[in-house]
Amino acid sequence: MTWDYDKTEYQKQAKADEKWHLERLINYGLNNKKLKGKLLKKYLPELNIPDDRRAFFELLIWDKKF
Repeated sequence: MTWDYDKTEYQKQAKADEKWHLERLINYGLNNKKLKGKLLKKYLPELNIPDDRRAFFELLIWDKKF
């Protein structure tokens, strides 16, 4: 998951920027971690993620159908 970051730098960035960390988890894999629903609801409109994943999360969170 940290192929482009040193592990300690990744951890510092993840703590400093929740949105960045959430986006990376969604785009590059969760590594057996669970997403926090509260954070997902908060940042979903701002995340740079594929449309199919966004639609899936919207369906799970708000039962929004397309």
